[in-house]
Order: sequence, then C-alpha cells, then structure tokens
Amino acid sequence: MSDLDPSNKKAGGKQEPKDYTIELPMFDLAEALKLVTEVHEKALETAPMAEVAKGCGYAGPSSTSFYRRIVAARLFGLLSLQGAALTKQSLDYLKPDTEHAKDKALNGSIQAIPAYVELLQNHQGKRINLDIVGNGFMRRFALTKPAASVCARVFANSIKTAGFLGSDGTITTMAAAAATNETNGDKVTPPVKPRNESESEPTGSHGFTLILDPKKNRKIFVQAPPSVTEAELKRIQAWLGYQLLVVPEGNGTTDETGEQKTP
Repeated sequence: MSDLDPSNKKAGGKQEPKDYTIELPMFDLAEALKLVTEVHEKALETAPMAEVAKGCGYAGPSSTSFYRRIVAARLFGLLSLQGAALTKQSLDYLKPDTEHAKDKALNGSIQAIPAYVELLQNHQGKRINLDIVGNGFMRRFALTKPAASVCARVFANSIKTAGFLGSDGTITTMAAAAATNETNGDKVTPPVKPRNESESEPTGSHGFTLILDPKKNRKIFVQAPPSVTEAELKRIQAWLGYQLLVVPEGNGTTDETGEQKTP
C-alpha cells in the first residue's frame, strides 16, 4: 500500500507533499487505546498480523484503516515495533498495578512523540490553534494540507485524552494532577505563581527558590511550611512529576549551563 512506499520525491530531489505519514499518528490516542484493548481482550498479542486484523474486524493487515491504527499505537508506545505485542506502557494502562500507573501511561504516550512534546513546550498556557499546528506539520513532515489537518486534529484529541488540554482549549501541563488529587480526596491546588518580593508570605510558610542553571535563567519557586512529613514529601514529588512536563535530555531542553539544546 502507499503508506509503505518510501519513494516520494520529484526528479530534482525535493520531496513531494504526501497525503499520509508514518512519523505522526493519523488516529488519535483514544483509537490506539481501543485497538490495544481489543488485541488484549481477544488474546491476539502473539498472533500473525493477518489474524490480528481479522480479529479486530478488518479485511487484512494491508487495510489502510487498520495499518494506520497500528502505526499510531506504535508511535504512542503502546505496541512493539514488530507484531501486536503489548508494551509495558499498554499494560500499565490496561492493568495498572500502582495508583498512578494509568496516568503515567497516558503521559508517556504523548511524550513518546517528539513533535508533540515540542508543541506542548512552545504553547503552554495558550489556546490551541489547529491551523497553526497543521501548517507546522505540513512544512516539517512534507504533508498535503488535508493530511496535516488530520494530524493536527489527532494531536488535539490525543493531548485531551492524556489531560494536557483544558476544557477551554488551552494547553496545560497539569496532565492527570486533577485525577491524582481527586483520588487522594484532596482539592486540586492551582500552580504556585511567582511571588513579588513585596508580597508577604502567609503566616507559618516560607518561600524556597531552586535555581536550575548557573545563569539563573530557570528557577522554581515553592511556598511551603517550614517542615513536611516523609509521606507529604512523597506526595509533593509525585505531584511535581505530573505538574511539570518532563522530557528526555536533548528534546529542546536546556543543559546544565543554561544553554538551549536542540534535538
């Protein structure tokens, strides 16, 4: 099928815009989760792909709809690169064995795609604009406008499933913090805002600033009581893990000198 054909260049070497891609999901995270759930429930993890396709209701493995769902599931880190074996991330979602395993699996699926991570980094706190996202995909991945638009909608739906998109369409890094706090029976606490030096601290609390780089360009400010219990410290660490967008080294993050690193 056309998705498997790598030759897509003009005579002059310039790449022709494609109406498909295997570098970005063309089906969203919810559809990928639906697929891996069906594979697991029907015990198709070790079956040949022809049987997997038929077991999931498709004519065969070359079916465009089936193939692109498989590609999406692999890009999200839910299926192995060969066959239909489920990854640990899939099992953490389907059969979580710790309190936050399911939320971490969803976050991990989004962070498995570098282009998604970059978009989340660059648009934190901003309303998502599908036209801009689509234009970026169209230029970066040499896609036709319709294909790029599909990928943009898939991006929006996927980050919504993972908790990175607010109800007002704003991209956030809260990602599962609400679910975590509700599970613990607590109210969701909004992120701490940077405090002006002129502002007074609440009675019984202290402000702490952690400088992340020698040039003091990146800081974290925490307002907290002077002491916490070990159990509270573990909750704080878990909460920060969900509150902050944690990316692998080299994915456009800064190094120990404070300089920007490029992928």
